[in-house]
Amino acid sequence: MQELLTLGKPVAIEQLNVIDDATVPGLPGTLKYDDEGVPAQCKHLIKNGVLAARMHNRETAGKMGESPTGNARALSATFMPLVRMTNTAIESGEHSFDEMVADIDEGVYAVRMLGGQTNGEMFTFAAAQGFMIRDGKLAEPVSDVTLSGNVFQTLKDIESIGNDSLYAYGGCGKGGQSGLPVSVGGPHLRIKNVVVGGR
Repeated sequence: MQELLTLGKPVAIEQLNVIDDATVPGLPGTLKYDDEGVPAQCKHLIKNGVLAARMHNRETAGKMGESPTGNARALSATFMPLVRMTNTAIESGEHSFDEMVADIDEGVYAVRMLGGQTNGEMFTFAAAQGFMIRDGKLAEPVSDVTLSGNVFQTLKDIESIGNDSLYAYGGCGKGGQSGLPVSVGGPHLRIKNVVVGGR
């Protein structure tokens, strides 16, 4: 996995930019200092499709010869600070939603996030709602929509990035610490070759 996460390595389409920003006012992942006293930061994790930074606490930063990034977070004082996200988002692109669906003969529109997880390179994402796309238009609703695939391949299979953006509140679970306040955000994405489940 460390070879896949080499800084400076292209991991996505050139148009993709991903940030982790603990300085955005009013969001649940916003903080002044992390739980090891490191100042909050805004950093590009992916910049123009290239892996630009990693999230660290003091321990992981020391092991990798990098600087702490303000991502040491604990659910409460009774827990050990772990490397956790803050407010993580994909930055907006250039395309309107109508442009993104106009030439899709058949597809699935996944709306909002119920939850998701990663296991090494693989991910699963559960949508709160879904609709079929037929001949460039939204059609009948579908239920239990899940997307799965290889994270790195999917980042390269993005075809277009919307010019809209929205943050949603959530909770991050890791190391027995569930419900840590975070937010995830981004615009609409058009992705090919994702495995879609549902009915």
